[in-house]
Amino acid sequence: MPSRVTAVTTLLRSPLRILSVVLLLVFAAEVAVMFVLPHIMPESYGEAWKAILDAVLLTLVCAPALWWVLIAPLRRVAIQEHQRSQTIVANASEGIVTFDSDGTVISGNRAALELFQMDALELIGKTVRLAIPNLPLSFSELPGEFRLDAVRPNGSRFPVQVSVSEYPSETQELRIAIIRDLTDTQRAEEERLLMARQTEALRAQQMATLAQLATGVAHEIRNPLTSIKMLIQVNRSKFAEEGLPTDDLELVEHEIRRMEQSVNSLLDYARPEQGEFTKFAFQDTLRKAVQLIEGRCESQKVRLSVDVPSTPLLVEGDASQIQQLLLNLTLNALDAMPGGGELRIVADRAEGKVQIKVLDTGAGIDPTVLGKLFSPFVTTKPNGVGLGLGICRRIAESHRGELIGVNRIPHGAEFRLTLPCQNASLDHANQSQDSEDDAKVASHR
Repeated sequence: MPSRVTAVTTLLRSPLRILSVVLLLVFAAEVAVMFVLPHIMPESYGEAWKAILDAVLLTLVCAPALWWVLIAPLRRVAIQEHQRSQTIVANASEGIVTFDSDGTVISGNRAALELFQMDALELIGKTVRLAIPNLPLSFSELPGEFRLDAVRPNGSRFPVQVSVSEYPSETQELRIAIIRDLTDTQRAEEERLLMARQTEALRAQQMATLAQLATGVAHEIRNPLTSIKMLIQVNRSKFAEEGLPTDDLELVEHEIRRMEQSVNSLLDYARPEQGEFTKFAFQDTLRKAVQLIEGRCESQKVRLSVDVPSTPLLVEGDASQIQQLLLNLTLNALDAMPGGGELRIVADRAEGKVQIKVLDTGAGIDPTVLGKLFSPFVTTKPNGVGLGLGICRRIAESHRGELIGVNRIPHGAEFRLTLPCQNASLDHANQSQDSEDDAKVASHR
């Protein structure tokens, strides 16, 4: 029987096929009746009786044939599909509730009853707002999605996501709501925020500890280093006058200067300078930073391109700190391309912010340090201290901005700086005579 039902449903996939089957059955029944009728109809009956008997026989033959061939298989299919739908709804992991235009609940699956901790009598026939108080009953468009609070009979509230769509019905206007419990999702989000706050608090504590350490280092190391350096410089001049070799002293002086640079970097990271914030055109600061690296780009055979809009990008902050940030990023990019390459600086304004991208074609960021790129003392350079990028991020954050670093495909790195953009325009008197450089959309050096 199931194979016959499947064959019939496959055959009757279109109204045209159904009509063809009906006409074929009626035609076959009519032919059969026409052959049988003369043998069972007495000759004394008139034409009227013949027509009545013909209709009766045709009905008695066609009705069972249509039921057996067409209606019965389609009825079984409809019953199976209805049972399948009911099984899917009843065993769905999410709550499913149907309600009418007044909000009266027509049905609810097992997950919905468990979600609201109600039995069928408590939910069905009651208003849906008994479980979801703020669920709207009139909708401007469907389907619609809402994030609301649901309530249980004991008064406890919990977050849910409700998706409402139309439920097909010929008798009345119905809606179907799919309800998903967001308790675990919200708890996970709260845990993530708590972890982020704890991480930020730990970072602040580390910065405070680092500031104390830097102060001690500056007092205990930097001043003696200065004295040693001065003595070496004096003795090196004396040895040079007497014709003695000074190579060792030069090496010691070089190492002392490197130690001083590390100490100064540590101080800058722990206690960044609080500059005076003013409104300035970002193009001016970028131009000054580019001028400082042009010579090195030429010596390393690095192609430098700058892409900035002609309209001034106004930023409020310390121009010297932003220049230091840009200089650090570009110098890092040049360090990644010792054999040449391309360095691109792109600046633009979008959604009320200035976005600056520093892109290089080097080897990219080492995956082992990518996740802790801005942490102190993390570096892949042989002589690096690992504080430069941390200082850059501190400068960005002090300007209410953001700095991120990612790898490019297929190779290279991208550092993206985002700063708030000011809406006011600069006065004409404050524009520098080098504004032609700022107006270049793409300058290649």
